[in-house]
Amino acid sequence: MPATIEPPPQQGGAVGPASVAAIAATETLWRKPALRRFWALNASHVVIDVFPIFVTSLMLVLEDRLALTAAQIGVLYMLTPIFSGALQPFFAWFTDKYDTRICAPLGLILGATCLSAIGLAQNFWQVVVLITLGVIGTGMYHPIGAALAGQLGGRALRRGRAWAMALFFAAGMLGQSVGPILCTRINAAFGLEHLLWLAPPSIGVGVWLFFMVRRAPHRHDNHREMHAALPKDEARARWRAVILLTLQNCLRFIVNIAMLVMFNVWAASVILDNPNRAASLSGNLAAAMTVGMGVTGLFVGRMVRPGREKGPLVWLSVWGALFVALTSVVGYAGVRLAGGAWWGYWPVYVVTALTALGYGATIPMSISLAQRLIPGRTGMVSSLMMGLGWSVSALAPLLATVFLGGVALKQAPTLPEWRIGVAFGCFAALLLAAGALAMCMPGDLLRKIADER
Repeated sequence: MPATIEPPPQQGGAVGPASVAAIAATETLWRKPALRRFWALNASHVVIDVFPIFVTSLMLVLEDRLALTAAQIGVLYMLTPIFSGALQPFFAWFTDKYDTRICAPLGLILGATCLSAIGLAQNFWQVVVLITLGVIGTGMYHPIGAALAGQLGGRALRRGRAWAMALFFAAGMLGQSVGPILCTRINAAFGLEHLLWLAPPSIGVGVWLFFMVRRAPHRHDNHREMHAALPKDEARARWRAVILLTLQNCLRFIVNIAMLVMFNVWAASVILDNPNRAASLSGNLAAAMTVGMGVTGLFVGRMVRPGREKGPLVWLSVWGALFVALTSVVGYAGVRLAGGAWWGYWPVYVVTALTALGYGATIPMSISLAQRLIPGRTGMVSSLMMGLGWSVSALAPLLATVFLGGVALKQAPTLPEWRIGVAFGCFAALLLAAGALAMCMPGDLLRKIADER
């Protein structure tokens, strides 16, 4: 809903038709630029989220090209969540402290430039530097991006903040679904160094974004008064709810990143003798997953009413866990049934998309809910919902190794099918744990803040 504008009272406190018309005109004029800024922000989110997934999608190619050891592969898997996620609270603090939007365009430009240049790396350390700088840029973008999306969309869209966050999230998922296909196809057709073609248009989008959002609000104008008006008990209850959401998202992000790791293992187990073909199959799985994240995020954002988030957070975790556990089972069955034909992969693509119910559909809902719980710290709570979970997800490759029976990821594709299936099942259990945490959410508090924008 658009922000409420209090009308100036006429004599006797009445509001005349002229005042009402003026107020309506003001709201309409405010909504139009806010809507333009909101869609510009969504367009930039598509662009920035194309790049971080390059690392996992091209890992098999980088392994072959740079002769990476098993330990080096593990390091590369961990760089993105650590340096993208761990620094997000700092960038959120900087954004809230200095009331600036600069982190969004600057992060986009830095991320796109460095991550599109990974094909120029000649050794392990060069690719480490490029990935680290690139994912710092993507981490810089997201806290202010999410805060702006919630504030601009919450005012400009009639369905409010929850729907705005669902659209913003879906835009990112569109970028992530394009990313694996784009990078693997460019590599197959032209070579890894030609990823750099993607940098100039992305830099242009970053410059455009700077001019679009430099004066846009990312939190309520009266956020200090809103925070001061909360009783201490309620303020503590709100923060406890945010902590529960953060813990859930940590588990969900671990599973999200683990799926990318396990896609590489599963794809290489099916296509043992061709790293490029295995990378393309892994990229297709990653694209199916991200399409599922975007579609389910939109569906949940559209259907779940504010104040009613607790139940969906629980049952979405259960359904997501079921499909995660079935991923390798369905995948191997499809390959055997088709005898290696292309259509045999479609069942696992569908199941992969549905795994997103447990970790994709819930993310925009949790960000919107956290922003409503702590309206004066929208940048900070957005970073907790995304950045902290993203940094903790660095554990995913280590957990994958543990769940695969202690076998290094480089050797894991040679494991029996049942052993790889057990690893998928263990990650499914983490989603069930997230659902258990969701059951502890204070439903009465969520209903109380349902109308807060």
